[in-house]
Amino acid sequence: MSAPREIKTEAVVIRRARLREADRVITLFTRELGKVSAVAKGVRKSTARLAGHLELLTHTDITLARGKNLDTIIGSQTLSPYLSLRNSLERTAYALYFAELVSHFAPEEQANRSLFDLLVEALGNLGEAANPELLSRYFELNLLKNLGYRPELRRCPGCGSELKAQTNYFSLSSGGVLCPDCADLSVTYPVSVSGLKVMRFLLENRYEAIARLKLEPDLNIEIASLVRAYIHFHLEKGIRSAVWLDELRARPET
Repeated sequence: MSAPREIKTEAVVIRRARLREADRVITLFTRELGKVSAVAKGVRKSTARLAGHLELLTHTDITLARGKNLDTIIGSQTLSPYLSLRNSLERTAYALYFAELVSHFAPEEQANRSLFDLLVEALGNLGEAANPELLSRYFELNLLKNLGYRPELRRCPGCGSELKAQTNYFSLSSGGVLCPDCADLSVTYPVSVSGLKVMRFLLENRYEAIARLKLEPDLNIEIASLVRAYIHFHLEKGIRSAVWLDELRARPET
């Protein structure tokens, strides 16, 4: 009987679950294989060699022995533990939100290197980001773009006309922003001129340029509401970590 095939790839630990007394099932988003689940044997023991390399949200170089039903982790070396974001409960919550989005949206064992690079980029910037909410909007919109759900923000999906600098309307079912003539105001969300400009900028520029943006709170709330609604529409369910994140952000500062 031949030995299982071994594969080495970069990965981010996006979820963990207990298995028996000492093992865990680790969900990884990998650069070469996409989302995979694998067993880490004995990793819950205090003497486990791999334990520190398989913490949640760790960027690691992983070695997998491929099995018929479930892979086994046979090696792991940390590339980045993202220590700077772990010093803040709120920033950790953002990171968990990013990981949960990938976990829900990414199909099993389907490589998406652009999405993997986006996740690593977002986690790498999160610890020092001046505005983690802005980074979150950048991540959400570009995740949707990478997975084929990019909203149409230039032309009305209804009539095809170029959107004018006026209040337009976001339609979840149409996958983009409708002009006033095509919009059913009872089932669409108003989009301000500034809101539309910022969403375009988030989708069409690198994060280095986006990090310099300064958004008024009301504008950030408008964009967040639109993007969250669009995510919920496609997933057909909410994101648990988003609820926790909102609760943390709503706490009064001490």
